[in-house]
Amino acid sequence: MSKWVLIALGVALAAGFATWLVLTQWPAVEPVAPASAPAVAATPPAEVPTTGNAQAAAAPTSPEPKPAAPVRVTLSSVDGVISDGEYPHSVEIAGVKVYWVNDGRVLCIGLVSPGTGYVAIGLDPVERMLGANFVLGSVAEGVLTIRDDYGNAATGHDADTTLGGTDNLLSAAGHQWADQTVVEFVIPLNSGDSTDKQLVPGSSYPILVAYNALSDDFSARHSRRGTGRITLDPAP
Repeated sequence: MSKWVLIALGVALAAGFATWLVLTQWPAVEPVAPASAPAVAATPPAEVPTTGNAQAAAAPTSPEPKPAAPVRVTLSSVDGVISDGEYPHSVEIAGVKVYWVNDGRVLCIGLVSPGTGYVAIGLDPVERMLGANFVLGSVAEGVLTIRDDYGNAATGHDADTTLGGTDNLLSAAGHQWADQTVVEFVIPLNSGDSTDKQLVPGSSYPILVAYNALSDDFSARHSRRGTGRITLDPAP
């Protein structure tokens, strides 16, 4: 056998031994995947908070509103602003909205005039202005001026204090906007004053209403006037 054949045979045997050693003595190597874009872990979509109509639809509905409790007049309820449902009674006379509520002791009245001058009401006149219990109010630069008057003639009235009586307004407030004046006040149903009229719960009374579109002067002639009637609630 030639020398070159022996050398080739030796090399082959050495290579086979080396392969056997690698396969039996070293741990297997996992095949490596071809390079690719990095994997993105799958995550559930984030919860999106509901707002607006979706949230309103999910919220429980409000209970049915309960009937309003009977109105009880309090002096602190007079604030010069009249809200819907604040008064159980109202009537419009000569463009003025008249609101009222009473209990067994006092009467609360709200007047809403379409002008920026004074507004006035007279309760239970005997003949024209005579014998009526008047209240006149005006608001200027945010300040309320209000006066308790008495009809001392068929065509006139004056302040109770001028006629020997007393001012019996228990509470009052007013507010003025560009197109209206609001005056609220509380008077006793029976003040005991000779220049006031006693008012009885459950009774009906004629009233006079007037306002001036521009002037706050109580002596200025009214822009418009009218007559009407109110009925008081029975005493609780």
